[in-house]
Amino acid sequence: MKNINKILLTISLGGVLLSCNSNLDLGPITEQTENQFYKTETDAFQSLVSVYDVLQWSAPKSQNCPFEVISEQLGDCCYGGGGNANDVPFIVKMSKWQSDVNDPSMEGLWYKYYSGIYRANLFLEKVPAIPFEDAAKKNRFIAEAKFLRANFYFDLVRLFGNVPLITKTLVPSEYYTQLQANPDDVYAQIKTDLVDAIGGGLPLKSDIPVAENGRISKHAAEALLTRVWLYYTGAYGKTDLAGLSKTAVIDYIEDVVKNSGASLLPNFADIFKSTNENNAESIFEIQYSTKSTWGDWGYREGTEGNQAVILWGIRDPQASSPYSSGWSFAPVRASLWGEYTATDTRRSATIMNMAVEGYSYAPGYQNTGFFNKKFTPLKANYPADGSPELNYGNNYPCIRFADVLLMAAELEFDTNLANAQSYYSKVVKRAKGGAFTVPVLTKPLLMKERLLELALEGHRYWDLRRQGLAVAKATIENENSIVADEFKKVYDLKYQGLLPIPQYQLTLCKQLHQNSGY
Repeated sequence: MKNINKILLTISLGGVLLSCNSNLDLGPITEQTENQFYKTETDAFQSLVSVYDVLQWSAPKSQNCPFEVISEQLGDCCYGGGGNANDVPFIVKMSKWQSDVNDPSMEGLWYKYYSGIYRANLFLEKVPAIPFEDAAKKNRFIAEAKFLRANFYFDLVRLFGNVPLITKTLVPSEYYTQLQANPDDVYAQIKTDLVDAIGGGLPLKSDIPVAENGRISKHAAEALLTRVWLYYTGAYGKTDLAGLSKTAVIDYIEDVVKNSGASLLPNFADIFKSTNENNAESIFEIQYSTKSTWGDWGYREGTEGNQAVILWGIRDPQASSPYSSGWSFAPVRASLWGEYTATDTRRSATIMNMAVEGYSYAPGYQNTGFFNKKFTPLKANYPADGSPELNYGNNYPCIRFADVLLMAAELEFDTNLANAQSYYSKVVKRAKGGAFTVPVLTKPLLMKERLLELALEGHRYWDLRRQGLAVAKATIENENSIVADEFKKVYDLKYQGLLPIPQYQLTLCKQLHQNSGY
Protein backbone atom coordinates (compact mmCIF):
# COMPACT_ATOMS: atom_id res chain seq x y z
CA MET A 1 0.00 0.00 0.00
CA LYS A 2 2.97 2.35 0.49
CA ASN A 3 3.43 3.14 -3.17
CA ILE A 4 -0.15 3.05 -4.45
CA ASN A 5 -1.06 6.30 -6.17
CA LYS A 6 -4.03 7.99 -4.66
CA ILE A 7 -6.79 10.51 -5.15
CA LEU A 8 -7.04 13.00 -2.36
CA LEU A 9 -10.58 14.00 -1.43
CA THR A 10 -10.17 16.35 1.50
CA ILE A 11 -12.98 17.71 3.61
CA SER A 12 -13.55 19.56 6.83
CA LEU A 13 -16.97 19.56 8.49
CA GLY A 14 -17.64 22.94 6.92
CA GLY A 15 -16.62 22.45 3.30
CA VAL A 16 -15.08 20.36 0.53
CA LEU A 17 -11.78 20.47 -1.33
CA LEU A 18 -11.17 18.09 -4.23
CA SER A 19 -7.72 17.45 -5.73
CA CYS A 20 -5.86 14.74 -7.58
CA ASN A 21 -2.38 13.24 -7.35
CA SER A 22 -0.51 14.22 -10.52
CA ASN A 23 0.84 10.67 -10.81
CA LEU A 24 -2.59 9.37 -11.71
CA ASP A 25 -3.46 9.24 -15.38
CA LEU A 26 -6.92 10.70 -14.98
CA GLY A 27 -6.84 13.53 -17.48
CA PRO A 28 -7.04 17.24 -16.68
CA ILE A 29 -8.21 17.93 -13.16
CA THR A 30 -10.94 20.24 -14.46
CA GLU A 31 -12.47 17.27 -16.26
CA GLN A 32 -12.64 15.06 -13.18
CA THR A 33 -16.04 15.56 -11.64
CA GLU A 34 -17.75 13.35 -9.13
CA ASN A 35 -20.36 12.28 -11.68
CA GLN A 36 -17.67 11.20 -14.14
CA PHE A 37 -15.44 9.45 -11.67
CA TYR A 38 -17.35 6.68 -9.89
CA LYS A 39 -17.78 4.38 -12.88
CA THR A 40 -15.23 1.54 -12.80
CA GLU A 41 -13.48 -0.87 -10.44
CA THR A 42 -10.35 1.25 -10.85
CA ASP A 43 -12.28 4.32 -9.72
CA ALA A 44 -13.55 2.38 -6.72
CA PHE A 45 -10.05 1.25 -5.77
CA GLN A 46 -8.63 4.76 -6.07
CA SER A 47 -11.45 6.06 -3.91
CA LEU A 48 -10.75 3.36 -1.33
CA VAL A 49 -7.07 4.29 -1.23
CA SER A 50 -8.10 7.88 -0.56
CA VAL A 51 -9.83 6.63 2.61
CA TYR A 52 -6.72 4.72 3.65
CA ASP A 53 -4.65 7.83 2.96
CA VAL A 54 -6.05 9.66 5.99
CA LEU A 55 -4.43 7.05 8.24
CA GLN A 56 -1.10 8.62 7.22
CA TRP A 57 -2.04 12.13 8.34
CA SER A 58 0.14 12.19 11.42
CA ALA A 59 0.24 16.02 11.52
CA PRO A 60 -3.00 17.29 9.97
CA LYS A 61 -3.40 20.99 9.26
CA SER A 62 0.35 21.38 9.93
CA GLN A 63 -0.09 20.73 13.65
CA ASN A 64 2.19 18.52 15.74
CA CYS A 65 -0.52 16.15 16.89
CA PRO A 66 0.06 12.49 15.93
CA PHE A 67 -2.57 10.46 17.76
CA GLU A 68 -0.13 7.99 19.31
CA VAL A 69 2.13 10.77 20.66
CA ILE A 70 -0.79 12.66 22.17
CA SER A 71 -2.11 9.42 23.67
CA GLU A 72 1.17 9.00 25.57
CA GLN A 73 1.37 12.66 26.61
CA LEU A 74 -2.15 12.50 28.06
CA GLY A 75 -1.16 9.59 30.29
CA ASP A 76 1.55 9.01 32.87
CA CYS A 77 4.47 7.92 30.67
CA CYS A 78 5.40 11.14 28.88
CA TYR A 79 5.50 14.90 29.32
CA GLY A 80 4.96 17.61 26.70
CA GLY A 81 8.54 18.50 25.87
CA GLY A 82 9.89 20.40 22.88
CA GLY A 83 12.82 22.77 22.59
CA ASN A 84 11.70 25.07 25.37
CA ALA A 85 8.55 26.05 27.23
CA ASN A 86 7.44 28.26 24.34
CA ASP A 87 8.29 25.89 21.49
CA VAL A 88 4.78 24.47 20.97
CA PRO A 89 3.05 25.57 24.18
CA PHE A 90 -0.32 24.01 23.36
CA ILE A 91 1.34 20.56 23.33
CA VAL A 92 2.68 21.14 26.83
CA LYS A 93 -0.71 22.43 28.00
CA MET A 94 -2.42 19.37 26.55
CA SER A 95 -0.01 17.01 28.32
CA LYS A 96 -0.87 18.74 31.62
CA TRP A 97 -4.61 18.60 30.95
CA GLN A 98 -4.77 22.39 30.58
CA SER A 99 -5.89 22.59 26.94
CA ASP A 100 -7.54 25.74 25.69
CA VAL A 101 -10.50 25.51 23.33
CA ASN A 102 -8.50 27.48 20.75
CA ASP A 103 -5.48 25.18 20.78
CA PRO A 104 -4.85 24.37 17.09
CA SER A 105 -4.08 20.72 17.74
CA MET A 106 -7.75 20.14 18.55
CA GLU A 107 -8.81 21.49 15.18
CA GLY A 108 -6.16 19.38 13.45
CA LEU A 109 -7.45 16.19 15.03
CA TRP A 110 -11.11 17.05 14.36
CA TYR A 111 -10.26 17.84 10.74
CA LYS A 112 -8.35 14.59 10.27
CA TYR A 113 -11.04 12.27 11.52
CA TYR A 114 -13.97 13.95 9.81
CA SER A 115 -11.92 13.99 6.59
CA GLY A 116 -11.55 10.23 6.84
CA ILE A 117 -15.20 9.78 7.77
CA TYR A 118 -16.31 11.89 4.82
CA ARG A 119 -14.19 9.90 2.39
CA ALA A 120 -15.55 6.64 3.78
CA ASN A 121 -19.14 7.90 3.58
CA LEU A 122 -18.66 9.05 -0.01
CA PHE A 123 -17.13 5.71 -0.95
CA LEU A 124 -19.95 3.75 0.70
CA GLU A 125 -22.56 5.80 -1.16
CA LYS A 126 -20.98 5.62 -4.61
CA VAL A 127 -19.34 2.22 -4.88
CA PRO A 128 -22.40 -0.07 -4.52
CA ALA A 129 -23.66 1.19 -7.90
CA ILE A 130 -20.36 0.48 -9.70
CA PRO A 131 -20.41 -2.77 -11.71
CA PHE A 132 -17.71 -5.28 -10.65
CA GLU A 133 -16.76 -8.45 -12.46
CA ASP A 134 -16.11 -10.05 -9.10
CA ALA A 135 -18.74 -9.40 -6.42
CA ALA A 136 -16.34 -10.62 -3.72
CA LYS A 137 -13.94 -7.82 -4.60
CA LYS A 138 -16.67 -5.22 -4.21
CA ASN A 139 -17.67 -6.72 -0.87
CA ARG A 140 -14.07 -6.58 0.28
CA PHE A 141 -13.74 -2.92 -0.69
CA ILE A 142 -16.93 -2.03 1.18
CA ALA A 143 -15.79 -3.97 4.26
CA GLU A 144 -12.45 -2.12 4.24
CA ALA A 145 -14.20 1.25 4.10
CA LYS A 146 -16.44 0.29 7.02
CA PHE A 147 -13.43 -0.75 9.08
CA LEU A 148 -11.71 2.56 8.33
CA ARG A 149 -14.81 4.60 9.23
CA ALA A 150 -15.04 2.68 12.52
CA ASN A 151 -11.37 3.29 13.22
CA PHE A 152 -11.70 7.04 12.60
CA TYR A 153 -14.77 7.28 14.80
CA PHE A 154 -13.11 5.29 17.59
CA ASP A 155 -10.19 7.71 17.83
CA LEU A 156 -12.52 10.70 17.51
CA VAL A 157 -14.99 9.62 20.20
CA ARG A 158 -12.23 8.65 22.61
CA LEU A 159 -10.64 12.08 22.26
CA PHE A 160 -13.75 14.27 22.26
CA GLY A 161 -16.61 12.10 23.52
CA ASN A 162 -19.54 14.20 22.29
CA VAL A 163 -19.28 14.31 18.52
CA PRO A 164 -21.68 14.42 15.56
CA LEU A 165 -22.43 11.00 14.10
CA ILE A 166 -22.38 11.42 10.32
CA THR A 167 -22.88 8.35 8.16
CA LYS A 168 -23.70 10.05 4.86
CA THR A 169 -22.31 12.88 2.79
CA LEU A 170 -23.82 16.23 3.64
CA VAL A 171 -25.36 18.84 1.38
CA PRO A 172 -24.28 22.45 2.05
CA SER A 173 -27.41 23.25 4.04
CA GLU A 174 -26.45 20.49 6.51
CA TYR A 175 -22.85 21.57 7.14
CA TYR A 176 -23.65 23.75 10.12
CA THR A 177 -26.68 21.95 11.56
CA GLN A 178 -25.08 18.79 12.90
CA LEU A 179 -25.95 17.74 16.44
CA GLN A 180 -23.74 15.85 18.83
CA ALA A 181 -24.69 12.22 19.26
CA ASN A 182 -24.89 10.29 22.47
CA PRO A 183 -21.55 8.43 22.72
CA ASP A 184 -23.54 5.20 23.05
CA ASP A 185 -24.83 5.76 19.51
CA VAL A 186 -21.35 6.43 18.15
CA TYR A 187 -20.02 3.24 19.70
CA ALA A 188 -23.03 1.34 18.37
CA GLN A 189 -22.17 2.55 14.85
CA ILE A 190 -18.53 1.53 15.34
CA LYS A 191 -19.69 -1.91 16.42
CA THR A 192 -22.06 -2.21 13.43
CA ASP A 193 -19.36 -1.20 10.96
CA LEU A 194 -16.85 -3.66 12.38
CA VAL A 195 -19.31 -6.55 12.58
CA ASP A 196 -20.32 -5.81 8.97
CA ALA A 197 -16.65 -5.70 7.96
CA ILE A 198 -15.89 -9.01 9.68
CA GLY A 199 -18.75 -10.74 7.91
CA GLY A 200 -18.48 -8.77 4.70
CA GLY A 201 -15.68 -10.39 2.78
CA LEU A 202 -12.43 -9.26 4.39
CA PRO A 203 -9.60 -11.72 3.69
CA LEU A 204 -7.78 -13.63 6.38
CA LYS A 205 -4.54 -12.03 7.50
CA SER A 206 -2.59 -14.95 6.04
CA ASP A 207 -4.24 -14.49 2.63
CA ILE A 208 -3.09 -10.89 2.07
CA PRO A 209 -0.08 -10.88 -0.28
CA VAL A 210 3.05 -8.85 0.48
CA ALA A 211 2.18 -6.40 -2.29
CA GLU A 212 -0.98 -5.50 -0.35
CA ASN A 213 0.61 -5.02 3.07
CA GLY A 214 -1.42 -2.53 5.05
CA ARG A 215 -4.81 -3.60 3.77
CA ILE A 216 -7.35 -4.66 6.34
CA SER A 217 -7.93 -8.30 7.20
CA LYS A 218 -10.81 -10.00 8.96
CA HIS A 219 -8.50 -10.53 11.91
CA ALA A 220 -7.64 -6.83 12.11
CA ALA A 221 -11.36 -6.05 12.32
CA GLU A 222 -11.89 -8.67 15.04
CA ALA A 223 -8.97 -7.29 17.04
CA LEU A 224 -10.15 -3.69 16.71
CA LEU A 225 -13.67 -4.68 17.74
CA THR A 226 -12.19 -6.33 20.83
CA ARG A 227 -10.26 -3.15 21.68
CA VAL A 228 -13.41 -1.07 21.23
CA TRP A 229 -15.42 -3.46 23.43
CA LEU A 230 -12.87 -3.33 26.25
CA TYR A 231 -12.62 0.44 26.14
CA TYR A 232 -16.35 1.15 25.90
CA THR A 233 -17.47 -1.31 28.57
CA GLY A 234 -14.72 -0.10 30.90
CA ALA A 235 -14.90 3.66 30.39
CA TYR A 236 -18.70 3.74 30.33
CA GLY A 237 -19.39 1.01 32.89
CA LYS A 238 -21.33 -1.24 30.51
CA THR A 239 -21.67 -5.01 30.30
CA ASP A 240 -21.94 -5.17 26.53
CA LEU A 241 -21.40 -3.07 23.42
CA ALA A 242 -24.71 -2.40 21.67
CA GLY A 243 -25.78 -5.98 22.34
CA LEU A 244 -22.36 -7.52 21.70
CA SER A 245 -21.66 -9.71 24.72
CA LYS A 246 -18.36 -10.68 26.28
CA THR A 247 -18.91 -14.23 25.05
CA ALA A 248 -19.26 -13.01 21.48
CA VAL A 249 -16.18 -10.81 21.63
CA ILE A 250 -14.16 -13.68 23.11
CA ASP A 251 -15.07 -15.70 20.03
CA TYR A 252 -13.74 -12.88 17.85
CA ILE A 253 -10.42 -12.52 19.65
CA GLU A 254 -9.98 -16.30 19.84
CA ASP A 255 -10.29 -16.40 16.07
CA VAL A 256 -7.37 -13.95 15.85
CA VAL A 257 -5.30 -15.99 18.30
CA LYS A 258 -5.94 -19.34 16.64
CA ASN A 259 -6.51 -18.62 12.96
CA SER A 260 -4.71 -15.43 11.94
CA GLY A 261 -1.32 -17.08 11.51
CA ALA A 262 0.22 -14.27 13.55
CA SER A 263 2.92 -15.04 16.10
CA LEU A 264 5.28 -13.31 18.51
CA LEU A 265 8.70 -12.49 17.09
CA PRO A 266 11.44 -14.17 19.13
CA ASN A 267 13.29 -10.88 19.65
CA PHE A 268 11.19 -7.98 20.95
CA ALA A 269 13.43 -5.27 19.48
CA ASP A 270 12.94 -6.66 15.97
CA ILE A 271 9.31 -5.55 15.98
CA PHE A 272 10.27 -1.90 15.51
CA LYS A 273 13.05 -2.18 12.94
CA SER A 274 12.18 -0.40 9.72
CA THR A 275 13.65 -3.36 7.82
CA ASN A 276 11.18 -5.70 9.50
CA GLU A 277 7.83 -4.02 8.97
CA ASN A 278 4.62 -5.98 8.40
CA ASN A 279 6.16 -8.89 10.23
CA ALA A 280 4.52 -11.97 11.72
CA GLU A 281 3.39 -10.01 14.78
CA SER A 282 1.59 -7.31 12.81
CA ILE A 283 -2.23 -7.35 12.81
CA PHE A 284 -2.99 -3.76 11.72
CA GLU A 285 -0.07 -1.59 10.66
CA ILE A 286 -0.31 1.94 9.30
CA GLN A 287 1.98 2.25 6.31
CA TYR A 288 4.35 5.19 5.85
CA SER A 289 6.78 6.00 3.07
CA THR A 290 9.96 8.05 2.58
CA LYS A 291 9.12 8.73 -1.06
CA SER A 292 6.74 11.69 -1.00
CA THR A 293 8.10 14.72 -2.85
CA TRP A 294 4.99 16.87 -3.16
CA GLY A 295 3.81 17.20 0.44
CA ASP A 296 5.75 19.81 2.41
CA TRP A 297 5.64 22.09 5.43
CA GLY A 298 2.76 24.02 3.91
CA TYR A 299 0.68 20.89 3.30
CA ARG A 300 1.80 18.18 5.67
CA GLU A 301 -1.14 15.90 4.84
CA GLY A 302 0.50 15.52 1.44
CA THR A 303 3.57 13.79 2.83
CA GLU A 304 3.49 10.04 3.31
CA GLY A 305 5.97 9.98 6.19
CA ASN A 306 5.46 9.26 9.88
CA GLN A 307 5.87 12.66 11.46
CA ALA A 308 5.68 11.25 14.98
CA VAL A 309 9.24 10.00 14.51
CA ILE A 310 10.84 13.45 14.38
CA LEU A 311 8.81 14.49 17.43
CA TRP A 312 10.11 11.61 19.54
CA GLY A 313 13.80 12.16 18.71
CA ILE A 314 16.53 13.74 20.85
CA ARG A 315 17.94 17.13 19.87
CA ASP A 316 21.40 17.41 18.31
CA PRO A 317 22.71 13.98 19.24
CA GLN A 318 26.44 13.32 19.30
CA ALA A 319 27.78 12.80 15.78
CA SER A 320 29.06 9.31 16.57
CA SER A 321 25.60 8.15 17.69
CA PRO A 322 23.23 6.21 15.42
CA TYR A 323 20.51 8.83 15.99
CA SER A 324 19.27 11.63 13.78
CA SER A 325 18.23 14.86 15.39
CA GLY A 326 14.64 15.22 16.54
CA TRP A 327 12.50 17.72 18.40
CA SER A 328 12.44 16.13 21.91
CA PHE A 329 8.68 16.10 22.37
CA ALA A 330 7.09 13.59 24.74
CA PRO A 331 10.17 12.96 26.92
CA VAL A 332 9.67 9.80 28.95
CA ARG A 333 9.20 9.92 32.72
CA ALA A 334 12.29 8.60 34.47
CA SER A 335 10.37 6.14 36.63
CA LEU A 336 9.12 4.20 33.60
CA TRP A 337 12.64 2.81 33.23
CA GLY A 338 12.34 1.49 36.78
CA GLU A 339 9.09 -0.34 36.01
CA TYR A 340 11.15 -2.93 34.11
CA THR A 341 13.46 -5.47 35.70
CA ALA A 342 17.06 -5.44 34.53
CA THR A 343 16.53 -8.78 32.74
CA ASP A 344 13.49 -7.59 30.79
CA THR A 345 14.61 -7.32 27.15
CA ARG A 346 11.88 -4.75 26.49
CA ARG A 347 13.49 -2.08 28.66
CA SER A 348 16.39 -1.14 26.40
CA ALA A 349 14.28 -1.72 23.27
CA THR A 350 11.56 0.64 24.52
CA ILE A 351 13.45 3.44 26.28
CA MET A 352 16.60 5.37 25.41
CA ASN A 353 18.36 5.97 28.73
CA MET A 354 20.90 8.59 27.68
CA ALA A 355 23.05 8.02 30.75
CA VAL A 356 23.41 4.39 29.70
CA GLU A 357 23.69 5.16 25.98
CA GLY A 358 26.54 7.55 26.71
CA TYR A 359 25.87 9.98 23.86
CA SER A 360 25.64 13.71 24.37
CA TYR A 361 22.62 15.68 23.15
CA ALA A 362 20.95 19.06 23.61
CA PRO A 363 18.39 18.85 26.44
CA GLY A 364 14.95 20.21 25.60
CA TYR A 365 12.09 21.35 27.79
CA GLN A 366 11.10 18.91 30.55
CA ASN A 367 14.21 16.89 29.81
CA THR A 368 14.37 13.62 31.73
CA GLY A 369 17.20 11.89 29.92
CA PHE A 370 14.78 9.19 28.74
CA PHE A 371 13.22 8.96 25.25
CA ASN A 372 11.12 6.63 23.09
CA LYS A 373 13.44 4.16 21.38
CA LYS A 374 10.75 2.24 19.48
CA PHE A 375 10.19 5.06 17.01
CA THR A 376 13.25 7.31 17.34
CA PRO A 377 14.79 8.79 14.16
CA LEU A 378 17.90 6.93 13.02
CA LYS A 379 20.58 8.00 10.57
CA ALA A 380 20.07 4.71 8.75
CA ASN A 381 16.44 5.69 8.11
CA TYR A 382 17.02 9.33 7.18
CA PRO A 383 14.79 10.10 4.19
CA ALA A 384 16.38 11.11 0.92
CA ASP A 385 13.30 12.64 -0.69
CA GLY A 386 11.02 15.60 -0.11
CA SER A 387 11.14 17.37 3.25
CA PRO A 388 13.20 14.79 5.19
CA GLU A 389 11.91 15.70 8.65
CA LEU A 390 8.38 14.89 7.50
CA ASN A 391 9.18 11.74 5.54
CA TYR A 392 10.40 9.09 7.96
CA GLY A 393 9.05 5.77 6.71
CA ASN A 394 8.62 3.99 10.05
CA ASN A 395 5.30 2.15 10.05
CA TYR A 396 3.06 2.37 13.10
CA PRO A 397 1.98 -1.08 14.41
CA CYS A 398 -1.47 -0.06 15.59
CA ILE A 399 -2.41 -3.61 16.65
CA ARG A 400 0.11 -6.38 17.13
CA PHE A 401 -0.18 -9.97 18.27
CA ALA A 402 1.15 -9.39 21.80
CA ASP A 403 -1.71 -6.94 22.34
CA VAL A 404 -4.15 -9.54 21.01
CA LEU A 405 -2.86 -12.12 23.52
CA LEU A 406 -3.17 -9.67 26.40
CA MET A 407 -6.69 -8.63 25.36
CA ALA A 408 -7.68 -12.30 25.15
CA ALA A 409 -6.17 -12.94 28.58
CA GLU A 410 -8.10 -10.01 30.04
CA LEU A 411 -11.40 -11.14 28.56
CA GLU A 412 -10.98 -14.77 29.62
CA PHE A 413 -9.54 -14.15 33.09
CA ASP A 414 -12.89 -14.79 34.81
CA THR A 415 -14.11 -17.62 32.58
CA ASN A 416 -11.03 -19.54 31.42
CA LEU A 417 -8.08 -18.79 33.67
CA ALA A 418 -5.95 -21.50 32.04
CA ASN A 419 -6.27 -19.80 28.66
CA ALA A 420 -5.63 -16.39 30.17
CA GLN A 421 -2.52 -17.64 31.98
CA SER A 422 -1.21 -19.25 28.80
CA TYR A 423 -1.59 -16.07 26.73
CA TYR A 424 -0.05 -13.90 29.45
CA SER A 425 2.84 -16.34 29.85
CA LYS A 426 3.69 -16.23 26.14
CA VAL A 427 4.18 -12.46 26.31
CA VAL A 428 6.18 -12.58 29.56
CA LYS A 429 8.45 -15.41 28.40
CA ARG A 430 9.29 -13.60 25.18
CA ALA A 431 10.44 -10.64 27.29
CA LYS A 432 12.24 -12.51 30.06
CA GLY A 433 13.28 -15.81 28.54
CA GLY A 434 11.79 -19.28 28.48
CA ALA A 435 13.39 -20.23 31.80
CA PHE A 436 11.64 -17.42 33.65
CA THR A 437 9.01 -18.59 36.14
CA VAL A 438 5.85 -16.70 35.23
CA PRO A 439 3.75 -15.69 38.24
CA VAL A 440 0.13 -16.72 38.62
CA LEU A 441 -1.91 -14.18 36.70
CA THR A 442 -3.88 -11.48 38.49
CA LYS A 443 -5.69 -8.52 36.99
CA PRO A 444 -3.12 -6.01 38.34
CA LEU A 445 -0.32 -8.11 36.80
CA LEU A 446 -2.17 -8.12 33.50
CA MET A 447 -2.48 -4.33 33.40
CA LYS A 448 1.17 -4.00 34.42
CA GLU A 449 2.11 -6.28 31.56
CA ARG A 450 0.18 -4.09 29.13
CA LEU A 451 2.26 -1.15 30.32
CA LEU A 452 5.57 -2.99 29.93
CA GLU A 453 4.74 -4.57 26.57
CA LEU A 454 2.97 -1.66 24.88
CA ALA A 455 4.70 1.35 26.47
CA LEU A 456 5.10 4.39 24.19
CA GLU A 457 2.91 2.89 21.44
CA GLY A 458 -0.12 5.11 22.12
CA HIS A 459 -2.23 2.81 24.31
CA ARG A 460 -1.40 3.75 27.89
CA TYR A 461 -3.84 6.62 28.47
CA TRP A 462 -6.76 4.63 27.07
CA ASP A 463 -5.87 1.67 29.30
CA LEU A 464 -5.97 4.00 32.30
CA ARG A 465 -9.18 5.74 31.24
CA ARG A 466 -11.09 2.50 30.75
CA GLN A 467 -10.30 1.54 34.34
CA GLY A 468 -12.20 4.62 35.48
CA LEU A 469 -11.56 8.32 36.01
CA ALA A 470 -10.35 7.73 39.57
CA VAL A 471 -7.69 5.26 38.42
CA ALA A 472 -6.59 7.60 35.65
CA LYS A 473 -6.31 10.53 38.07
CA ALA A 474 -4.40 8.61 40.73
CA THR A 475 -1.95 7.16 38.22
CA ILE A 476 -1.32 10.29 36.18
CA GLU A 477 -0.80 12.44 39.28
CA ASN A 478 1.16 9.86 41.29
CA GLU A 479 4.53 11.58 40.85
CA ASN A 480 3.44 15.14 41.56
CA SER A 481 4.94 15.12 45.05
CA ILE A 482 8.43 14.22 43.83
CA VAL A 483 8.84 16.24 40.63
CA ALA A 484 9.46 19.92 39.92
CA ASP A 485 6.50 22.12 39.04
CA GLU A 486 7.24 22.01 35.32
CA PHE A 487 6.51 18.26 35.34
CA LYS A 488 3.34 18.26 37.43
CA LYS A 489 0.09 17.06 35.88
CA VAL A 490 -3.37 17.69 37.28
CA TYR A 491 -6.06 15.36 35.94
CA ASP A 492 -9.16 17.42 36.72
CA LEU A 493 -12.22 15.18 36.80
CA LYS A 494 -14.44 18.00 35.55
CA TYR A 495 -13.10 17.27 32.04
CA GLN A 496 -14.32 13.65 32.19
CA GLY A 497 -11.10 12.54 30.52
CA LEU A 498 -11.93 14.36 27.25
CA LEU A 499 -10.24 17.08 25.24
CA PRO A 500 -12.13 20.28 24.34
CA ILE A 501 -14.07 20.48 21.12
CA PRO A 502 -12.34 23.03 18.87
CA GLN A 503 -13.76 26.52 19.29
CA TYR A 504 -13.58 26.93 15.51
CA GLN A 505 -16.17 24.17 15.15
CA LEU A 506 -18.39 25.64 17.86
CA THR A 507 -18.34 28.96 16.01
CA LEU A 508 -19.28 27.31 12.71
CA CYS A 509 -21.87 24.95 14.14
CA LYS A 510 -23.96 26.77 16.71
CA GLN A 511 -25.73 23.56 17.76
CA LEU A 512 -22.51 22.04 19.12
CA HIS A 513 -21.82 22.31 22.84
CA GLN A 514 -18.45 22.37 24.56
CA ASN A 515 -17.34 19.41 26.66
CA SER A 516 -17.70 19.56 30.42
CA GLY A 517 -15.27 21.83 32.26
CA TYR A 518 -13.93 23.83 29.32
